[in-house]
Amino acid sequence: MNVKNGCYGFHITFRVPHEEVERVDDFFATHQEFMRETHHLEGDEEPVVLTYAVFRGAELNDPLDPESGDTGHTLFGITEIYRGPDGCQAHMALGQSREAMFSDLMGITQDYMVGGLLGARVEYSMRS
Repeated sequence: MNVKNGCYGFHITFRVPHEEVERVDDFFATHQEFMRETHHLEGDEEPVVLTYAVFRGAELNDPLDPESGDTGHTLFGITEIYRGPDGCQAHMALGQSREAMFSDLMGITQDYMVGGLLGARVEYSMRS
């Protein structure tokens, strides 16, 4: 399935001190396993995930100048897109049922989240 206007999803950005990156990497390794075990890539049973991607890179002093050096932080971005709000709700219910993973997410969110869209509608995409 393809992402189109009207799908729903999550996008969260974390700003993590370099010396604490391992904590967030460990969480995303667990989260990726959770996604693979509990989510579908097609079919009618929610959650059907259309996009799941985690990005990571050094936060540069000047994002337009790679030679500017970094700030001492690593940025992580996670994007998940579902067919609609039912997929988002199914994802959240499954995630909350994994108490240790959900607790880790809450700690990472409290410590490092700098912005996020939760259960937001896709407004612009390659397909309308």
